[in-house]
Amino acid sequence: MQENIGLTFRNYVLDDFQREAIEYLLDGYSVLVSAPTGVGKTLVADYLIAHAINEGNRIIYTAPIKALSNQKYKEFKEWYGEEKVGIITGDVVINSEADVTIMTTEIFRNILQQEKERLNSHSHVIFDEIHYLADESRGTVWEESIIFMPPGLRLLGLSATIPNAWELAEWIEEIKGHQVKVVRKTDRVVPLEHYVYNPLTGATNLKKLNNAWEKKKKEEDELVSNRHKRRKFCTHIDLVRYIDKEDGLPCLYFVFSRQQCETKAWELSERFNFLTEQEKDEVEEIINWIITKYNLESWQRIHRLKKIFLRGIAFHHAGLLPALKELIEVLFGKNLVKVMYATETFAVGINYPVRSVCFDAPTKWDGISFRPLSTLEYFQMAGRAGRRGIDKKGFVYILADLNRYRIEDFPSTNANEIEELISRFNLSYNSVLNLFKNHYRPQISLILNQNFATFQAINDKIRLEKRLSRVKSESGKIRNVICDDWGSLSCPHARALAKKRLRKKERRLKFIKGKRTKAATAREIQELKNSLAESNPRNCTPEEQDRCAKRIEFYENLYSEQLGLEERVSSMKVAGRFEEDLEAKTTILEEMDYIKDGVLLPRGEFASQIYAQELLLTEFYFAGYFHEWDEDQINSIIVAVDYEPRKGERIPNQNLLPFDQKMIKKIIKELVYRYGVDEYGVTFFPSLSPLAYRWSQGCEFFELLNYATDLQEGDIVSAFRRGIDLLRQIRAACLGEDPMLAAKLKNCINKMDRDLVEVNL
Repeated sequence: MQENIGLTFRNYVLDDFQREAIEYLLDGYSVLVSAPTGVGKTLVADYLIAHAINEGNRIIYTAPIKALSNQKYKEFKEWYGEEKVGIITGDVVINSEADVTIMTTEIFRNILQQEKERLNSHSHVIFDEIHYLADESRGTVWEESIIFMPPGLRLLGLSATIPNAWELAEWIEEIKGHQVKVVRKTDRVVPLEHYVYNPLTGATNLKKLNNAWEKKKKEEDELVSNRHKRRKFCTHIDLVRYIDKEDGLPCLYFVFSRQQCETKAWELSERFNFLTEQEKDEVEEIINWIITKYNLESWQRIHRLKKIFLRGIAFHHAGLLPALKELIEVLFGKNLVKVMYATETFAVGINYPVRSVCFDAPTKWDGISFRPLSTLEYFQMAGRAGRRGIDKKGFVYILADLNRYRIEDFPSTNANEIEELISRFNLSYNSVLNLFKNHYRPQISLILNQNFATFQAINDKIRLEKRLSRVKSESGKIRNVICDDWGSLSCPHARALAKKRLRKKERRLKFIKGKRTKAATAREIQELKNSLAESNPRNCTPEEQDRCAKRIEFYENLYSEQLGLEERVSSMKVAGRFEEDLEAKTTILEEMDYIKDGVLLPRGEFASQIYAQELLLTEFYFAGYFHEWDEDQINSIIVAVDYEPRKGERIPNQNLLPFDQKMIKKIIKELVYRYGVDEYGVTFFPSLSPLAYRWSQGCEFFELLNYATDLQEGDIVSAFRRGIDLLRQIRAACLGEDPMLAAKLKNCINKMDRDLVEVNL
């Protein structure tokens, strides 16, 4: 032990799990902390950072989303001073050589691939929300970050409760060669109570609601006059009214629709006022401060929203203007929002506990269909309920609409049933290029076997082989004691079944009309009679027959499982499971002149530094388009790259676009149809291009909104910032070879990165 850990840190009394994790970190181990939302995992990270600064060490803090990175930057800057803290998020770079550098996980991965030597002076990397490793679209980034970490760097992973944290730790141990300690906390300081709510039952459990629903349905079915009547809708207002009466405010109300977040906030404001006059004055003061800070006086929306804010009600989602988000978060942090309607992004990392958490439904839209919430998702959001030091309990409610009620849609409220973390590892073209750029071919095969997916597959195979061995042993023992006459007509059980078949055939014979069929059935009957006559029946008691039948049934079940296990074990691919994908992508890259004989060509060198739509942007560059397009056109095009439109969003008419799409479409067609690149890997959707063009030319933001009737302010800002991020990557990739274009792209960035689009830190 290097030093004694104090009982308190930042006026918080350290829990046992926090002290345990800190002690392991100071002893030189990597540590995974798996604990419920809201119990104080981040305090471990805060202690480690403070200790690193005192010791003169440098540290990296990674977060899954930019909003959390920005929040942490503000916090750390306040605690440690501006000179000690930096941030890199792709579209923002401040003090990148600071003692504590906050960044998105993608940026950390990029540094590992391009400038690994920058990390030599760092002692630790912190992965906040490390369970994002199981995210389908982004999980690979976490795996690559861990695989390529320098051997001397130690890791602190902070995670929501995951059952297989030890498996994750064992994987990290295996590939990094040092011990990883797991610190788990399963209980909460403020325990949660889980309810479903409907006016029919009030707040209750799922079993009681289901019984009441079945009873109500039966009563309605018996009344002819009510058969075509729908049940009365249960609304969010019913639930908020109940929570208010039960002294359950403040409340965080999750709604999986941006539009519904806003609609429900307005609906509630028509009926409720949760603030005192003194609190309203404080709200007014904060609103005026934000208006002045961001020059929002001419923005009518913020003045309209005053009505709901002054009643202690707000909403929060990704489509909001960042300045408006900041206002809402400040109000919420000061307990001036008593009911917050929010999408699930509000549950990621941002520490705003409440007394009650509500779910408007047990299902969510995942972009394709409505699906039930996973247990992990449920607890990630539900964990915000219960304020430490204020509440004795936290309360969680799911609104149950009996018009759409299905018991199987409801998530488990048992934390022991949270799903295990599963690898989502996959290879991008950028990954393939950087593997060849930084490693020899034999090394690449070794690296491809180091991912968590392969580790889990090996573990699965080992578990299956052990189970198969036990099943074989057990079935063999049972087979040895099964009667030798089992299955023959000497067995009383088999004989009874044969006689039953005989009687059935004899009855059937009487009704058969066709001569041939009748003759064939008669022969079968005679053969069965002969077989019965020739066999010598065993004289077994009914008890013996019953025991034998149960033994045989058990054996047959075991043997069936054995066959299934043998098939699964033989078909499982463990080592080399990503070789096929590597070869397929390498072949495409060779055909496109990105790589030759394992060495990157100029196209490959460029694409290795681009981390989204790398093939599309590389083709733009080598076709000379960035040189041909003017700065405003570049900005209008870059926001269309890798843009995911919302439902119903349309591409403007070609006449409204400030560039000719023909050459862009030609490149996309070549990538997809000539070279076989997956369509999802070539995304170009120019719905925001006319707006970006105007913005680049100097248009004011609120004037810009006049041309964006179907788009939300936050989506516009996010798209512009994504464009800035891509421009930075392209500029870095061409800086050495093409300084004139790099200067042009710098101008493009400056035109985009201004006013309300600029991140205010």
